[in-house]
Amino acid sequence: MNGFDFQDEAVKEEKPIDILKYVFKILRRWPLILLFFIFCTTLGILYNRYANPVYSIKGQFITKKFTENKSVIPGLVDAGYFLGGTQEVYEEIPLLKSNQKIEETLSRLNFRVSYFAEGYVKTVEQSSGNGYQVVIDTLIGSDVPYGLKIFVNKKSNQQFQFNVEDSEKWENLLEDKNYNYNQTYRIEDWIFQLKGGNGNASMEQNKFFFIINKEESLVNEYKRRLNISWAQQGSAILNMSMESVIPEKDIQFMNTYYQVVEELGLQEKNQNLENTINFIDEQMAMISDSIIRFQESIDQLQLENRELTLGSQTIFTKLNELDQQKAEILLQERYYDYLKSYINQNKASEVFAPSLIGLDAPLLNELVNQFVQQRQEDKVYRNSENYKNPLVNREDSLRKRLEKNIYESLRSYKKVNQQQLKEINQKSNFFMGSINELQGEMRELNQFERLLELNQSLFDLFLRRKTEAAISKASATSDYQLIEAPSYSSNPVRPNAERNLLIAMAVGLLLPIGFFFVKDFTNPRIMDRDDLDRNSDMPLLGNIAHKVVDTNTIVKDQPKSLVAESFRALRANLKYLQGKDKKQAKSFMVTSSVSGEGKTFCSLNLSYTLAASGRKTVLIGADMRKPNLTDFIETYPNQGLSEYLAGYASKEEVITSGKTKNLSFVGAGAVPPNPSELLAGGKMGEFLTALRDEFDAIVIDTSPIGLVADAMEILPFIDHTLLIVRQGVSMKQALSMVNGLYKDGKIKPMSVIFNDIQMRKKGYGYYGGYIYGMGYGGYGYGYYDEDHKKSKKRFWRKSK
Repeated sequence: MNGFDFQDEAVKEEKPIDILKYVFKILRRWPLILLFFIFCTTLGILYNRYANPVYSIKGQFITKKFTENKSVIPGLVDAGYFLGGTQEVYEEIPLLKSNQKIEETLSRLNFRVSYFAEGYVKTVEQSSGNGYQVVIDTLIGSDVPYGLKIFVNKKSNQQFQFNVEDSEKWENLLEDKNYNYNQTYRIEDWIFQLKGGNGNASMEQNKFFFIINKEESLVNEYKRRLNISWAQQGSAILNMSMESVIPEKDIQFMNTYYQVVEELGLQEKNQNLENTINFIDEQMAMISDSIIRFQESIDQLQLENRELTLGSQTIFTKLNELDQQKAEILLQERYYDYLKSYINQNKASEVFAPSLIGLDAPLLNELVNQFVQQRQEDKVYRNSENYKNPLVNREDSLRKRLEKNIYESLRSYKKVNQQQLKEINQKSNFFMGSINELQGEMRELNQFERLLELNQSLFDLFLRRKTEAAISKASATSDYQLIEAPSYSSNPVRPNAERNLLIAMAVGLLLPIGFFFVKDFTNPRIMDRDDLDRNSDMPLLGNIAHKVVDTNTIVKDQPKSLVAESFRALRANLKYLQGKDKKQAKSFMVTSSVSGEGKTFCSLNLSYTLAASGRKTVLIGADMRKPNLTDFIETYPNQGLSEYLAGYASKEEVITSGKTKNLSFVGAGAVPPNPSELLAGGKMGEFLTALRDEFDAIVIDTSPIGLVADAMEILPFIDHTLLIVRQGVSMKQALSMVNGLYKDGKIKPMSVIFNDIQMRKKGYGYYGGYIYGMGYGGYGYGYYDEDHKKSKKRFWRKSK
């Protein structure tokens, strides 16, 4: 049928998405994809070239706080006996990263100054200056150039100058002055000197600079960068690591940091032992005074009463045992009073557990150990920077709860002691009553002897505990042991050149492909036959190729062109359309969904094609809202359709014969205020009925059917409606709206003309769908005028 691709009005099956079509569309854009691929690959190469290499520094140490250590001296309690309690592993990590340890580490290193070399592309941090070193003597106040770039420009081996950016104040203070190497200067609150001045330093100006770091910022930076983690979850082996641009500098930091951790841990352990020894010394001094006083009383009494005897040995033995029990209870009472006083007065020194002096109070011993541990954690967390930290507040509440529990325990133990003292006193009174026959002096002597023995026992106990604590202090070792010293690999962890290049290449390839795929898949315009089929149930009547010459009457001006052949194929398909009288259709309304889709162009050239075939044809400009047909016809009539419908002109006055044989025109005329009412009147039907008798074909150029209702008024008087759909212009939504009218039976019969098909926009399916059978799809090359005009250009395109 000469390319007629007519579809019947049966309901079409939903077409699946043709992925291969989108693939071919993307492949047609290979120059842009290649360009973006090269661009991204170049960026990846440049990033690998100019990014600062980052190295990973790793070390490993073990903490012994979580193992039950034994004393190195047989029979002697370990230092842990005096310290009481241990911390869990997860509590140890934040303690290791405390501000105290980081600050102490940085105070031993000269990290307050950072050195840099400024290049054309990037600025590189260096481990030292270019032949110089800034030594900060003192920062006595806040008026210091923190964070400013201070360039050091060498003038000679003896002198240098400063150059400062972004600070007018420090520019006035530092610039345009000559400074001597190895000489101390004071500028505001900054006291410093530059050591160096050797002949190897570069003379390049404004290239090398240093920055003075704030102590708080430096501590926060290294605290953030230092990472401490388990070698295995919950184990006592800990890994420490850092990522560094200058690994030699940060290895120095990590080594110093471990030394600080080891020393502070040992100091903390010795401080607890020292507090224990001081307490024992205080108690021994008081007991020693009592021993001396009781011994003097016994000596005096024996001197005055030589005849005193020991009396009943058995009774005194019992009394001695009771006194020994009473001494232990009194020792407990002393400790309870000491512990209560310690908590009430909130002393800064460390408290010790009751097991230190041999008291058998497991519950109280556990509570005191927890209290000691809590006080140690307070030292870490409670500082000026985190006093608002909810963790600190939580820890404070835990400490108060421990104090409350200790008070309750003390109350219980004191109550028990009172009961035991009562029983001991009752027994003592019983035994004392049995020796009433002894003289008063004998009883007094025995009483002094018992008190002396009691204090002597306490003194011996404290002396033994002091000896053990002193030996433990002397033999104490650090709870930390270095397993693997900090080191780093010569291969940086960043940038990973191979991975970065692969990512850049993948982005350069996938990003444009994805962009074009999404762009084509979500394109709201009709671009190909598949879009047309998915948004329309109307049959396709013909395809009009894209014109390459600047003329709207291309059938008349370029009869051998590809576009002219498209209209001749369309004309051949029109003969299969039936009119209202079941004969060949004679009247055709040409419309579109919106403006700009080429309905006037198609109407005009279709009329020329019909006239060229010998059919007497009339072209009517029925778009009275935006008439533009008169811009292209050969003769301009004085009156048009609007004048005829309004009753101001006759049929003969509005019909104009053109220079082309068998072709006449009816212009739209003057723009009326009521075009829809004029078209809906009876005169339009009479006019078209009269023309059917006079002409073989009637082509009516109307307003867009998707915008105004003018075209709907003409439907009862025509045989067939031709809807123009333009490639790359017609919107899918607008076409779907017109298709809805078609499916509802409001516009029937109707066919689609696919207009302005461009070869360069053809996606997968164009060669086999749009052009087949039309006589110009590939096989027609060389038969059309524009083929000769464009042959050289096509050759150049193919060569590219």
